[in-house]
This record gives sequence, C-alpha cells and structure tokens, in this order.
Amino acid sequence: MIFRYFRVLHRDMVFLKFILEAYEGMNVMSTVDNVSGIIRIAVMEGFEVDMDGLLAELGRQVAMEAVVWDDAPSF
Repeated sequence: MIFRYFRVLHRDMVFLKFILEAYEGMNVMSTVDNVSGIIRIAVMEGFEVDMDGLLAELGRQVAMEAVVWDDAPSF
C-alpha cells in the first residue's frame, strides 16, 4: 500500500469518504488527526495512476492540501 496524507476541511471529510468508498478495492480513507483535518488515503498497489487522476479531480472540487505525516508507517 501507498499512503498519502491530506489536510481537508472537516465539512469535506464525509464527502471524500463517500466518493472514495465508491472505488472499492482501490483505496481506504481514514482520519488520522480530526483536530487538524488530516486524512490518510491508503492506495492499493497497481491503482496509483488511477488514484492520482481521481485525487486530482477531487482536488478541483474540494480543498486538499498534501501533507507529510510523521507517523506514517514504513512498510
């Protein structure tokens, strides 16, 4: 899995969760810091290109700031 972290507005978390869940098997989204609005998107191997396109499109619809998260697992 490849982990990507983003800062998003709280109001957009549920929207993103529902959209990303529609792409079942490609990714898993979870909240890692609710106070700061940090989410983690775990992208399954082989879907990186597809997810890059989806995340780019979602970034046009909601504010998503890519962030580096210190507690990222090192697999």
